[in-house]
Formats: sequence, structure tokens, C-alpha cells
Amino acid sequence: MNDPIVDCIIVGGGPAGLTAALYLARFRRSTVVIDDGQSRASLIPVVRNLAGFESGINGNALLAKMRRQIECYDVPLVEGRVTTITRTDGGFLVEYGSTSGPSSRSLVARHVLLACGIRDKLPPIDDAIALTQEGLLRFCAICDGFEAQGKRIAMLGPASRALSHALFFRTFCQQVAVIASDNDALTQQERALAAENAIELITTETLELSNSSEASFSVACQNGRRHAFDAIYPVLGCLPQANLLSGLDVQRDNDGMIVTDKHQRTSVDGLYAAGDAVNSLNQICVAIGEAAVASLAIHRSLPANPL
Repeated sequence: MNDPIVDCIIVGGGPAGLTAALYLARFRRSTVVIDDGQSRASLIPVVRNLAGFESGINGNALLAKMRRQIECYDVPLVEGRVTTITRTDGGFLVEYGSTSGPSSRSLVARHVLLACGIRDKLPPIDDAIALTQEGLLRFCAICDGFEAQGKRIAMLGPASRALSHALFFRTFCQQVAVIASDNDALTQQERALAAENAIELITTETLELSNSSEASFSVACQNGRRHAFDAIYPVLGCLPQANLLSGLDVQRDNDGMIVTDKHQRTSVDGLYAAGDAVNSLNQICVAIGEAAVASLAIHRSLPANPL
């Protein structure tokens, strides 16, 4: 609490948070980024639909490039996990703890930008994070569906949701399956859609995944049959990282995502949000664009800062 009040605290050091830090620094606004090192981008083996990287780029490599860029400016990048955000006179009190221990600190800012993202729900298997980083578990057909041509892919999750994703994935791939425990709940129309699109329905109550090789999965069913896939897309939903807002009356949608206006302003004055935490189109380019919009809105809402 002895630290001076800053113009903006950015919660999250992923593509949205780092872009916002770059913009605000270039607007000569005092800014602090608090990051817990859990950006969803860090799980991406290669992103190929981000303009300017013709050969694609690893998610961690992209984050490292973005961090190096803001190192050219006076923007502290604090390692920590934000625990609470509360209103205070003239702004917000942001409390955060160390990612490696129980220590707690706090900062005060005139504005807060939430770029805390989401966490995908992982299937109950060992090494799910490592398998995601290797590209065997995947979460975004928009990002990497093009590379699945000629491969065998499965959607894993509630049957109706998994089928919806499988139908979309037929844009890219001929061999698509649904792995679910509730395939019996599919309607006659849904089953007809699956048949018309050559989507195999695999029913299993207990998921047993094993690496049958370095580049494929084997899925066991109750009848003893095994199915091999080059990659599996879990469609189990996600967890919005918005529990730190429990003390603020922030409007959210039915999925728990933060609602913003066209300037990325939330329902709480002075609180902004950008990136995966606010929409269902979880794309790096979208997060970057929203961060730019939010940063300009924050700059314009502050008193002028002429040289």
C-alpha cells in the first residue's frame, strides 16, 4: 500500500495483457502487469493462423517475443496471482500472492484491465498439459484444423456438443469421431447428421487413453475394442478466471464470461476486460485487437499527460 497509485494494472501476461502493456507504455501511462505464468498461449505447440509468422510460432516463443518487446519500456512484469480486486477511493486495490508461496502484496491503480483468460477443462488423464503442448490434445479447430487433413481426429465430451464440433471439423478432415458417454441421448436428427457426415459415434463410460505411439492416441471401450487417433479435441467447456471479482458486481453472460461494450469497458466503471475472458472466439488476434481497443479507451479516460 506504500506504492504510488498507477494508471493501470493489467491482470494476465498473455497476448492480450502484453499488448495492452505495450500500448499503455507508448501512451506514457504508468502500468504494471501481474502474471501467474498460466497463459493459455503457453500450451500451443504451433500457431499458424497468426499473420506475420509464415512458418507458425510456438506459443511460449510468441510470449517471449512479446515480453522482450515491452522490456524496452518501463513496465514492471510482476510474477504473482491476483486474488482479489476491490474498489477504493480513486480506483482499485489489487491484492496478489506469490506463485511460489503464501506471501501477499497489494497495489492501487486508477484502472484495471482483466486479461486473465480462461482455463480449458482437461480430460482426466495423466500428463494432460504435456500432451497438449505436444499437440496430441488440442482445443481449437479454428487454429489448427487445416493441418488435420488426412488424419484421424476425435471430439471428446458431451455427445451433442462433441457432435457439433465434429460437424465443423469435417471442413478439414474426413475421419472424425465423437467419444462420449451419452451418445444414447442424441436425437434421431443428430444421429442422421452423424451418419450423413461419416462421423463415428464411440460410446465409453470410462475414458482410457494411452499413447500408442509418439504421435497418436489409443482409446479403449468397454467391449475391449480400441480406436486410434492422431489427436483428440476435448470439448468439455472452460473455466473463466473471474473468481477474483467476487467483491465486484461485474456483469457476466450465461457462460460466466465478462460482458463488455465496444470499448472493452465492463459494467464497473474503470474496469476493463479483453481476450478469452470476454468472448467465445478464443483467438490470439482477437485478444490482441481487444487489448488495443481497451488501452486506447483507458488512455482517453485518464487526465491528459502532455510532455
